[in-house]
Amino acid sequence: MDKLLVVKILRWIYLGIFLIGFFAIILLHAVPKPFLDIIRMPTFIRAAEPYLGFPYDPSLLIYQITLLLFLFISLVGAASLFLFSSNLMRRVSAYASFFGVVMISLIGVYFLYSLFIIGFSSSLTNTILIYLTASFLLFILDVFTFRVDEYLTHHLPKHLLISGRH
Repeated sequence: MDKLLVVKILRWIYLGIFLIGFFAIILLHAVPKPFLDIIRMPTFIRAAEPYLGFPYDPSLLIYQITLLLFLFISLVGAASLFLFSSNLMRRVSAYASFFGVVMISLIGVYFLYSLFIIGFSSSLTNTILIYLTASFLLFILDVFTFRVDEYLTHHLPKHLLISGRH
């Protein structure tokens, strides 16, 4: 597959992830419960508190910071892929992917821990599995993007990136 085509596809994927996340947050705040309770993290955090032993208020704050950081990293990833002809933006894309890998890994560990502690017979299991699957897919996407960033930063001649020709 053409390396520049991969970048073009990735830029739209990251922009789509940012927009889906942004509008999902707006939708979940605009529509009252119990609409989509299965994906409401504050509901999950409160319900999982007795199992996991993490207090609600600090957990909610960590969730909110993580969510904003995730949206920021997605937006930076999309913007840097749209401006990929710049050496600086190729590095920014690689850093955004790297931080995405680290952050998504920690989120995945949290949901794996939750799954092992809470188990498969709880009403919370569906929420855990949804977020665990999303974390895994985003992890794979960020690893792939990081590899593409690193490869293109070091192996593609500058004039090809600037002109967009193959």
